[in-house]
Amino acid sequence: MKMNEVPVSIEVQLQVHATTKEEVINKIADNLREKGYVTNQKQFVQAVFARETELPTFIGHEIGLPHAQSEFVKSAVVVIVRLQEPIIWNEDNKVKLVFLIAVPKIAKNNLHLKILAKLARMLMHEDFREKLATLNEAGVKDLMYKQIVEEKGD
Repeated sequence: MKMNEVPVSIEVQLQVHATTKEEVINKIADNLREKGYVTNQKQFVQAVFARETELPTFIGHEIGLPHAQSEFVKSAVVVIVRLQEPIIWNEDNKVKLVFLIAVPKIAKNNLHLKILAKLARMLMHEDFREKLATLNEAGVKDLMYKQIVEEKGD
């Protein structure tokens, strides 16, 4: 299945100030609630942390990739957050980029896993990570749409 067969929105937040993983995830969830992606912020955050408890989502290169499939998500969205300063994600691992994936519980064909796998593959490439670290908001959004939403298939 191609990603462009389902609606996946991209949101970008640059220069976000946060000092903990909890703070940044709550800020993202608040923004998702304000924009209508999430119907119950508290329950959505609980779903994200329930997943985080199973297996921490630090993937290296100062990147955190939290995700949740929840009944409180109205439509699929990937949020890219570039923090002002790195924060401790788990143990001694620091994160400067956060990619939060929120997918409705009713999403078909393991959509959240497909998004997660695609992101993980893209983030392995140093040139892609460098672009994410330096582009402005519009540039990051454009890059992500080209890589995730408008892909031609795997």
